[in-house]
Amino acid sequence: MIRGLGKLLMVLGSAAFATALAWWIVYYHELLGDNMKQASACFYSSPIECDVGSLAGFFVDVPVYDPFLLWAAAGLGGVGLVVYAFASGH
Repeated sequence: MIRGLGKLLMVLGSAAFATALAWWIVYYHELLGDNMKQASACFYSSPIECDVGSLAGFFVDVPVYDPFLLWAAAGLGGVGLVVYAFASGH
């Protein structure tokens, strides 16, 4: 039962991570085209350059990317891993 909850949290964390990655790719490709390497730091944090990109993001059709989803995914996956690892296997 508890191990199943751990597995579920890990799956949800993985799905949220995939969603965050897809959102980042779509958003910054819309803004920067093939020169997305400039936005690599924007995947996991919000430096000033990313905030400027967020202001420009109001002119594209994709919602402004926020790294919160990435960190929520990491938290879900991490909690799921800990629950799964420490739950009894019986």
